[in-house]
Amino acid sequence: MIMDSYASGGIGAGTVVALGILYRVYLAVNHHRVRSNCCGKEVVVSVDVEETTPPTVLKIKSPEKKDESVSHGKMDT
Repeated sequence: MIMDSYASGGIGAGTVVALGILYRVYLAVNHHRVRSNCCGKEVVVSVDVEETTPPTVLKIKSPEKKDESVSHGKMDT
């Protein structure tokens, strides 16, 4: 069965709307503590999403050069 343009457009639009709602929830909850008191039980949840991008300045150390004047046996003069 071939999906027509209206059906595929509806699925795409529904996906965009769902992602938009999830993004709004993420913005509202990120770095906040959520408390729920239901049926006499209290639930406290803390949501903290951190960025995973690496720092802009990389700290890479190059290995130290060894002294090349070390004797390696009888061939050295």
